[in-house]
Amino acid sequence: MNKKISLLYSPLIIFLSVAVFSVAQENKSNAPIKALLVTGGGYHDYKGQEKILTEGVSQRISVNWGVIHQDAKGTKEALSKKGWSDGYDIVVYNLCHAHEKDASFVESLSKIHSSGKPAVAIHCSMHSYHWKIPGKTKHWPAMLGVTSPRHGKHAPITVKNVKPEHPVMKGFPKQWVTPKGELYHIDKTWPTATVLAKGSIDKGKSSHDCVWVNQYGKGKVFGTTLGHHNETMQAKEYLNMVSNGILWATDRLK
Repeated sequence: MNKKISLLYSPLIIFLSVAVFSVAQENKSNAPIKALLVTGGGYHDYKGQEKILTEGVSQRISVNWGVIHQDAKGTKEALSKKGWSDGYDIVVYNLCHAHEKDASFVESLSKIHSSGKPAVAIHCSMHSYHWKIPGKTKHWPAMLGVTSPRHGKHAPITVKNVKPEHPVMKGFPKQWVTPKGELYHIDKTWPTATVLAKGSIDKGKSSHDCVWVNQYGKGKVFGTTLGHHNETMQAKEYLNMVSNGILWATDRLK
């Protein structure tokens, strides 16, 4: 499949009212954030989520979007080109490419972020680029800050805010139940990561980290395993949190 990159120039509408959106205050002295959304794959409505994310975030903070929306082969071709992330302040991954076996390709992605490029990783990004990578060195989970081998059944997730003082969680409820959910199991949270929220589908009997931030070399990464269903991604709590994550990763919070 030929690589296709589409550019979405969203209206630069800035909403700074915490009462309305509960989004941490953006530093207006900076130019709009240039964000590249890398999306595509199976099992999810990525076409719908592309619209939800780009439009929903741009209603909250000032972002110009570029989009790479491809299958696994097309994504690899696009992300193998020299300088593919140049010109962007942050890369947002919302993809599901679990069968990649090329360790050198994955390492090349991780180096971009360890060198300082901020990232946001959403849901099935945690199941991409590591399941079938040979050897013990797992660059992608190290970049993400967590290692996830599986997920549980579909059920609403009770999300507990464990770091309400963190700027990413500004305005997030003490507890929020997602409309629908697919809770990812986290076997390892890397020492470079700080957990911001935990999720449970069994009334707290067991829980898994579901929102966090990670320092990967020089790069800052915001991650969440929430977001399988459009209904969750459309919720104001979710879009506020992701918007804050983008601001945090790009050092745009006052």
